[in-house]
Amino acid sequence: MGIFTFTFAVTGVSLTLGLAILIIGIPVGLTFLLATRLLSVAELHLLKVLVGDAGSDAPALLPAGPGWAARLKALVFERRTWTSLLYFVLHLPLGIAYFSTLVSLLAVSLGLLAVPVARLLQAAGTLDLDLGGMAWTLAHPNLTAALCGLLGLALVPLTFHLALVLGRFQVWLARHLLVRD
Repeated sequence: MGIFTFTFAVTGVSLTLGLAILIIGIPVGLTFLLATRLLSVAELHLLKVLVGDAGSDAPALLPAGPGWAARLKALVFERRTWTSLLYFVLHLPLGIAYFSTLVSLLAVSLGLLAVPVARLLQAAGTLDLDLGGMAWTLAHPNLTAALCGLLGLALVPLTFHLALVLGRFQVWLARHLLVRD
Protein backbone atom coordinates (compact mmCIF):
# COMPACT_ATOMS: atom_id res chain seq x y z
CA MET A 1 0.00 0.00 0.00
CA GLY A 2 2.90 2.34 0.76
CA ILE A 3 4.37 1.94 -2.71
CA PHE A 4 1.00 2.62 -4.32
CA THR A 5 0.13 5.66 -2.20
CA PHE A 6 3.61 7.18 -2.54
CA THR A 7 3.57 6.69 -6.31
CA PHE A 8 0.03 8.05 -6.49
CA ALA A 9 0.93 11.18 -4.51
CA VAL A 10 4.18 11.96 -6.32
CA THR A 11 2.71 11.30 -9.77
CA GLY A 12 -0.44 13.28 -9.02
CA VAL A 13 1.42 16.30 -7.68
CA SER A 14 3.89 16.22 -10.58
CA LEU A 15 1.15 15.87 -13.17
CA THR A 16 -0.95 18.60 -11.59
CA LEU A 17 1.95 21.03 -11.36
CA GLY A 18 3.10 20.19 -14.88
CA LEU A 19 -0.36 20.78 -16.34
CA ALA A 20 -1.09 23.86 -14.22
CA ILE A 21 -0.17 26.21 -17.06
CA LEU A 22 -2.78 24.59 -19.33
CA ILE A 23 -6.55 24.75 -18.94
CA ILE A 24 -6.61 20.95 -18.48
CA GLY A 25 -4.57 21.38 -15.28
CA ILE A 26 -7.57 22.54 -13.23
CA PRO A 27 -9.75 19.44 -13.84
CA VAL A 28 -6.72 17.15 -13.46
CA GLY A 29 -5.82 18.82 -10.15
CA LEU A 30 -9.37 18.62 -8.81
CA THR A 31 -9.66 14.99 -9.88
CA PHE A 32 -6.35 14.25 -8.16
CA LEU A 33 -7.52 15.92 -4.94
CA LEU A 34 -10.83 13.99 -5.07
CA ALA A 35 -8.91 10.75 -5.60
CA THR A 36 -6.68 11.67 -2.67
CA ARG A 37 -9.72 12.03 -0.44
CA LEU A 38 -11.14 8.74 -1.72
CA LEU A 39 -7.84 6.97 -1.10
CA SER A 40 -7.59 8.44 2.40
CA VAL A 41 -11.07 7.12 3.26
CA ALA A 42 -10.08 3.71 1.86
CA GLU A 43 -6.87 3.73 3.92
CA LEU A 44 -8.85 4.55 7.07
CA HIS A 45 -11.24 1.67 6.42
CA LEU A 46 -8.31 -0.67 5.80
CA LEU A 47 -6.69 0.36 9.08
CA LYS A 48 -10.02 -0.10 10.89
CA VAL A 49 -10.23 -3.66 9.57
CA LEU A 50 -6.59 -4.46 10.43
CA VAL A 51 -6.67 -2.95 13.91
CA GLY A 52 -10.30 -3.73 14.74
CA ASP A 53 -11.19 -0.15 15.67
CA ALA A 54 -14.92 0.40 15.44
CA GLY A 55 -14.99 3.74 17.25
CA SER A 56 -13.97 6.36 14.72
CA ASP A 57 -15.85 7.00 11.52
CA ALA A 58 -14.13 8.04 8.34
CA PRO A 59 -14.85 11.61 7.27
CA ALA A 60 -17.01 12.41 4.26
CA LEU A 61 -15.49 12.14 0.81
CA LEU A 62 -16.27 15.75 -0.05
CA PRO A 63 -16.34 18.60 2.44
CA ALA A 64 -19.74 20.03 3.28
CA GLY A 65 -20.87 23.12 1.44
CA PRO A 66 -23.95 24.75 -0.15
CA GLY A 67 -23.01 23.88 -3.73
CA TRP A 68 -20.46 22.17 -5.93
CA ALA A 69 -18.27 25.25 -6.23
CA ALA A 70 -18.15 25.72 -2.45
CA ARG A 71 -17.43 22.03 -1.92
CA LEU A 72 -14.60 22.05 -4.46
CA LYS A 73 -13.17 25.22 -2.92
CA ALA A 74 -13.33 23.58 0.50
CA LEU A 75 -11.62 20.50 -0.98
CA VAL A 76 -8.70 22.61 -2.18
CA PHE A 77 -8.34 24.66 1.00
CA GLU A 78 -9.16 22.03 3.64
CA ARG A 79 -6.24 20.92 5.78
CA ARG A 80 -7.16 17.22 5.65
CA THR A 81 -6.63 17.05 1.89
CA TRP A 82 -3.04 18.19 2.25
CA THR A 83 -2.28 16.15 5.34
CA SER A 84 -3.56 13.10 3.46
CA LEU A 85 -1.02 13.82 0.74
CA LEU A 86 1.68 14.14 3.39
CA TYR A 87 0.62 10.80 4.87
CA PHE A 88 0.84 9.17 1.43
CA VAL A 89 4.32 10.55 0.85
CA LEU A 90 5.46 9.36 4.30
CA HIS A 91 3.89 5.93 3.80
CA LEU A 92 6.72 4.52 1.65
CA PRO A 93 9.77 5.59 3.68
CA LEU A 94 8.09 4.56 6.93
CA GLY A 95 7.13 1.21 5.44
CA ILE A 96 10.70 0.62 4.28
CA ALA A 97 12.01 1.52 7.75
CA TYR A 98 9.47 -0.75 9.47
CA PHE A 99 10.21 -3.65 7.14
CA SER A 100 13.99 -3.32 7.34
CA THR A 101 14.01 -3.04 11.11
CA LEU A 102 11.64 -5.92 11.76
CA VAL A 103 13.17 -8.31 9.22
CA SER A 104 16.68 -7.57 10.51
CA LEU A 105 15.68 -8.09 14.13
CA LEU A 106 13.81 -11.28 13.30
CA ALA A 107 16.76 -12.65 11.29
CA VAL A 108 19.20 -11.86 14.09
CA SER A 109 16.97 -13.38 16.77
CA LEU A 110 16.34 -16.56 14.76
CA GLY A 111 20.04 -16.78 13.97
CA LEU A 112 20.85 -16.50 17.67
CA LEU A 113 18.29 -19.21 18.38
CA ALA A 114 20.04 -21.46 15.85
CA VAL A 115 23.46 -21.17 17.57
CA PRO A 116 22.72 -23.80 20.27
CA VAL A 117 21.40 -26.21 17.64
CA ALA A 118 24.52 -25.62 15.55
CA ARG A 119 26.68 -26.21 18.64
CA LEU A 120 24.90 -29.52 19.30
CA LEU A 121 25.48 -30.58 15.70
CA GLN A 122 29.12 -29.53 16.02
CA ALA A 123 29.54 -31.51 19.24
CA ALA A 124 28.03 -34.57 17.53
CA GLY A 125 30.60 -34.21 14.75
CA THR A 126 28.09 -33.55 11.94
CA LEU A 127 28.95 -29.87 11.59
CA ASP A 128 32.22 -27.98 11.62
CA LEU A 129 31.53 -24.47 12.91
CA ASP A 130 33.68 -21.62 14.15
CA LEU A 131 31.63 -19.68 16.71
CA GLY A 132 33.75 -16.56 16.51
CA GLY A 133 37.27 -15.32 16.62
CA MET A 134 37.46 -14.18 20.21
CA ALA A 135 39.41 -16.22 22.73
CA TRP A 136 36.55 -16.34 25.25
CA THR A 137 34.07 -17.87 22.80
CA LEU A 138 36.62 -20.46 21.74
CA ALA A 139 37.42 -21.28 25.37
CA HIS A 140 33.72 -21.59 26.38
CA PRO A 141 31.77 -22.65 23.26
CA ASN A 142 28.90 -24.30 25.15
CA LEU A 143 28.31 -21.28 27.38
CA THR A 144 28.52 -18.98 24.37
CA ALA A 145 25.95 -21.09 22.52
CA ALA A 146 23.63 -21.09 25.54
CA LEU A 147 23.91 -17.30 25.95
CA CYS A 148 23.24 -16.76 22.23
CA GLY A 149 20.18 -19.02 22.48
CA LEU A 150 18.86 -17.13 25.49
CA LEU A 151 19.45 -13.80 23.78
CA GLY A 152 17.61 -15.03 20.69
CA LEU A 153 14.79 -16.35 22.86
CA ALA A 154 14.43 -12.92 24.45
CA LEU A 155 14.75 -11.04 21.16
CA VAL A 156 11.93 -12.85 19.30
CA PRO A 157 9.07 -11.58 21.51
CA LEU A 158 10.68 -8.15 21.72
CA THR A 159 10.66 -8.01 17.91
CA PHE A 160 6.96 -8.83 17.84
CA HIS A 161 6.25 -6.22 20.50
CA LEU A 162 8.14 -3.68 18.40
CA ALA A 163 5.96 -4.64 15.44
CA LEU A 164 2.89 -3.97 17.57
CA VAL A 165 4.25 -0.59 18.67
CA LEU A 166 5.03 0.36 15.06
CA GLY A 167 1.52 -0.69 14.00
CA ARG A 168 0.01 1.46 16.71
CA PHE A 169 2.20 4.37 15.64
CA GLN A 170 0.96 3.96 12.06
CA VAL A 171 -2.65 4.04 13.26
CA TRP A 172 -1.89 7.14 15.37
CA LEU A 173 -0.29 8.82 12.37
CA ALA A 174 -3.26 7.95 10.16
CA ARG A 175 -5.71 9.33 12.71
CA HIS A 176 -3.83 12.61 12.95
CA LEU A 177 -3.15 13.08 9.24
CA LEU A 178 -6.19 11.46 7.61
CA VAL A 179 -9.03 12.20 10.03
CA ARG A 180 -8.50 15.40 11.97
CA ASP A 181 -9.28 18.73 10.36
